[in-house]
Amino acid sequence: MAGDDDIERLLREVEAANSGSPAAVGREPARSRPKDAAQQADSPGGVGRFRFAVMAALVMAVPTGLLGLFLPFVGSFQLAIGGAIGAFATAAVAGPPRWLR
Repeated sequence: MAGDDDIERLLREVEAANSGSPAAVGREPARSRPKDAAQQADSPGGVGRFRFAVMAALVMAVPTGLLGLFLPFVGSFQLAIGGAIGAFATAAVAGPPRWLR
Protein backbone atom coordinates (compact mmCIF):
# COMPACT_ATOMS: atom_id res chain seq x y z
CA MET A 1 0.00 0.00 0.00
CA ALA A 2 1.12 3.53 -0.66
CA GLY A 3 0.18 4.59 2.88
CA ASP A 4 2.66 2.14 4.39
CA ASP A 5 5.47 3.55 2.23
CA ASP A 6 4.62 7.07 3.35
CA ILE A 7 4.63 6.04 6.99
CA GLU A 8 8.01 4.31 6.63
CA ARG A 9 9.43 7.40 4.89
CA LEU A 10 8.13 9.69 7.62
CA LEU A 11 9.56 7.44 10.32
CA ARG A 12 12.98 7.54 8.61
CA GLU A 13 12.83 11.33 8.40
CA VAL A 14 11.88 11.69 12.05
CA GLU A 15 14.63 9.31 13.11
CA ALA A 16 17.16 11.21 10.98
CA ALA A 17 16.05 14.52 12.48
CA ASN A 18 16.36 13.13 16.00
CA SER A 19 19.77 11.56 15.43
CA GLY A 20 21.21 14.63 13.73
CA SER A 21 23.02 12.67 11.03
CA PRO A 22 21.97 12.88 7.37
CA ALA A 23 23.25 9.32 6.80
CA ALA A 24 20.37 7.96 8.83
CA VAL A 25 17.84 9.03 6.17
CA GLY A 26 18.25 5.95 3.98
CA ARG A 27 18.18 3.52 6.85
CA GLU A 28 15.12 1.55 8.02
CA PRO A 29 13.51 2.90 11.20
CA ALA A 30 14.24 1.09 14.42
CA ARG A 31 11.11 -0.45 15.87
CA SER A 32 10.71 -1.48 19.44
CA ARG A 33 9.96 -5.13 20.02
CA PRO A 34 7.48 -5.92 22.77
CA LYS A 35 8.76 -8.27 25.42
CA ASP A 36 6.82 -11.42 26.04
CA ALA A 37 5.00 -11.83 29.35
CA ALA A 38 7.40 -14.47 30.66
CA GLN A 39 10.42 -12.26 30.08
CA GLN A 40 8.77 -9.30 31.82
CA ALA A 41 7.76 -11.41 34.83
CA ASP A 42 11.28 -12.81 35.25
CA SER A 43 13.07 -9.49 34.97
CA PRO A 44 15.16 -8.75 38.06
CA GLY A 45 14.30 -5.66 40.04
CA GLY A 46 10.78 -5.50 38.66
CA VAL A 47 7.74 -5.26 40.88
CA GLY A 48 4.91 -7.68 40.28
CA ARG A 49 1.29 -6.64 40.04
CA PHE A 50 0.26 -8.29 43.32
CA ARG A 51 3.22 -6.91 45.25
CA PHE A 52 2.51 -3.42 43.91
CA ALA A 53 -1.15 -3.73 44.91
CA VAL A 54 -0.23 -4.78 48.46
CA MET A 55 2.23 -1.89 48.79
CA ALA A 56 -0.39 0.57 47.53
CA ALA A 57 -2.94 -0.77 50.03
CA LEU A 58 -0.52 -0.38 52.92
CA VAL A 59 0.48 3.12 51.88
CA MET A 60 -3.11 4.34 51.44
CA ALA A 61 -4.32 2.84 54.72
CA VAL A 62 -2.29 5.37 56.72
CA PRO A 63 -3.59 8.69 55.30
CA THR A 64 -7.17 7.46 55.08
CA GLY A 65 -6.98 6.27 58.68
CA LEU A 66 -5.66 9.66 59.75
CA LEU A 67 -8.43 11.36 57.81
CA GLY A 68 -10.93 9.31 59.79
CA LEU A 69 -9.75 10.99 62.97
CA PHE A 70 -11.15 14.31 61.75
CA LEU A 71 -14.38 13.19 60.06
CA PRO A 72 -17.52 12.77 62.14
CA PHE A 73 -19.66 9.61 61.96
CA VAL A 74 -16.89 7.59 60.32
CA GLY A 75 -14.46 5.48 62.26
CA SER A 76 -10.77 5.78 61.58
CA PHE A 77 -10.37 2.01 61.23
CA GLN A 78 -13.30 1.77 58.82
CA LEU A 79 -11.88 4.47 56.60
CA ALA A 80 -8.40 2.90 56.66
CA ILE A 81 -9.80 -0.48 55.60
CA GLY A 82 -11.86 1.16 52.84
CA GLY A 83 -8.87 3.10 51.56
CA ALA A 84 -6.71 -0.01 51.58
CA ILE A 85 -9.29 -2.07 49.70
CA GLY A 86 -9.80 0.70 47.14
CA ALA A 87 -6.08 1.18 46.62
CA PHE A 88 -5.53 -2.58 46.32
CA ALA A 89 -8.27 -2.93 43.70
CA THR A 90 -7.07 0.06 41.70
CA ALA A 91 -3.42 -1.02 41.78
CA ALA A 92 -4.30 -4.62 40.91
CA VAL A 93 -6.20 -3.51 37.83
CA ALA A 94 -3.77 -0.80 36.70
CA GLY A 95 -0.52 -2.58 37.56
CA PRO A 96 2.77 -0.93 38.42
CA PRO A 97 3.87 2.11 36.42
CA ARG A 98 6.36 1.61 33.62
CA TRP A 99 9.26 3.20 35.55
CA LEU A 100 8.77 0.74 38.42
CA ARG A 101 8.85 -2.40 36.27
